[in-house]
Amino acid sequence: MTKRRFGRHACARRSLQAAIALLLCATLLGCIGATPLPKRMRTPTGTEIKDIDLSFIHLGQTTRAEVKEKLKLIDTGYQGDQFFLGRWSSSNWGGWIILVGMCCEAVGGGGRVWKSGNLLVEFDEAGVVKRSEPFSDSKVLQHLAPVAAGTPLPMASPLEMAVKYWKGSNAQLFDAKLVLSASTFDFEELGDQKKRDKFSLPAQELSKVESPAALRIPDPTYTIQRLHFARDLRKVGGPRGKYLNLQLTLPQVVTLMSYASQVTKPTAPGAVETEHK
Repeated sequence: MTKRRFGRHACARRSLQAAIALLLCATLLGCIGATPLPKRMRTPTGTEIKDIDLSFIHLGQTTRAEVKEKLKLIDTGYQGDQFFLGRWSSSNWGGWIILVGMCCEAVGGGGRVWKSGNLLVEFDEAGVVKRSEPFSDSKVLQHLAPVAAGTPLPMASPLEMAVKYWKGSNAQLFDAKLVLSASTFDFEELGDQKKRDKFSLPAQELSKVESPAALRIPDPTYTIQRLHFARDLRKVGGPRGKYLNLQLTLPQVVTLMSYASQVTKPTAPGAVETEHK
């Protein structure tokens, strides 16, 4: 008898919980939607424009000078005669959400939804376009690999690079400095924080450049890349774990990929180990 009563009470309790959950769902109404909007583009220079025209680019005809002039608004600043790198963020729709409570309360928000785009243009020895290909952030490392291979770094003296450092689980953004040399990879977090990360490692311990999907941001200038190392950085003065998350321009990504290929032993001839997910 006691067991049957307990079973009935348990069933009644579960039924009551289900009823309360259903009541909450009924009294908290919400709407989520998307709305087409006029297209807008943001460029690395900070300019907002309606669109960018790539239709003028013709293989075997368009010259480097034409590309540099007509696409100067999306020019990332890569220095080299063989390639042009462009970047932007664009939006042609907006998202919105409205939540309504029981007694006329309502909260909502909305705004444009942005995504990033990139352009790789390759020129032949005469300075004429031989390849032109837009690509998404998921393909950044794949498309920049030939650019890095064609951009060897002079290693006679250390190269200093100013970057943004995504620190900790809260992904706070801080200024930082890299110093790249043939023998060492040096990192220093800048600013007035009480505890700043700083470490130096043999250059060969930079093992991999990765572009995780979770770190992609719709920014017209920067991408976020993850640098992997052979040891826990906490033990040498860096953050916990074996990686750094850095906010970089496309030319900076090219520099780090080229650097890694020169100071490490790649897994395949002529290639640096990279990942894109």
